[in-house]
Amino acid sequence: METSFPLLLLVLWLKSLLNWLVVVVQRHYVIRSFSGFFCISLALIDSLLSLVLTAIFYLEDFNISGWHFTRYHICLLAQITCFIYAVLQWPVFLLVGLDNFWMLSFSSAHTSWKQKLTYIAGVCLLWILAALYVFWESGVVLLLGDDEEHQCELFSSPQTSQVLIALLLTVTGVILYSHAPFEKWRVQVSLHSTQQSCLVCVRRAMHTFLNTWASFLVLMVVLPLLQIEMHTHLQMNVIWLSFLNSFSVALALSGRSFTPNSKKSDTITDGFCTWYFCSTCGADEWNYGQQFGDRTQVKTLNI
Repeated sequence: METSFPLLLLVLWLKSLLNWLVVVVQRHYVIRSFSGFFCISLALIDSLLSLVLTAIFYLEDFNISGWHFTRYHICLLAQITCFIYAVLQWPVFLLVGLDNFWMLSFSSAHTSWKQKLTYIAGVCLLWILAALYVFWESGVVLLLGDDEEHQCELFSSPQTSQVLIALLLTVTGVILYSHAPFEKWRVQVSLHSTQQSCLVCVRRAMHTFLNTWASFLVLMVVLPLLQIEMHTHLQMNVIWLSFLNSFSVALALSGRSFTPNSKKSDTITDGFCTWYFCSTCGADEWNYGQQFGDRTQVKTLNI
């Protein structure tokens, strides 16, 4: 889709402002995970891109250390970053999920400085690899607009829709599994009583995720149905990354409830969602959340 230079600059500045707003508000949580560090890097790159494109737009024609810049470079830089953002959708989604699965398996309340350095190095390496892929990939074609009319041809990334579809299918599958009438089939399938308590934990995790992000999820589903196209700069933002992070946490907690070592109750938050998650696999009670006899005593860990 063609976008005018002033509109592109306005969108980039508004997106940068929103990114920094979320990062500042969630500053106590963004430095604890790979997702948080990537959000900070995205906010920095968006701000730098907005500043550079704005300077080129107003100066129009200038030289810096032998480099000649014109408004033609606004479209060039915008399209290059579009390709880079598009390439990053699946890698970021998978890395965020792996990081949450790893961290939640240890239930660590603090992130060490070594982990933070690892996150910083990983984020930098990911950006570099994405940029190298875009510059070396022969299939990447730049569609430059008419700089005299201040128009630039931008595009949306199909990877965003692919990630969203994978997320919807996963959420639907987990919810259907956790609400399946296993009690009626216990004789046939020999379902252990402890497994039933874990299914309740899975339902709680998914309910917390949907209770927080339901409106955003509906928006992401409705926009394509209304044929509202967003270019890749808008598709890759801090809110979207926080949404993916919450989903991966909910999925990690769902899987963690079935591990034999999960026997303690935690209160876990990523800044958006707070899960009161009780892993009762291995306990005698199968009816977690209901009272039969003495109530199960649990402890809460705030991180």
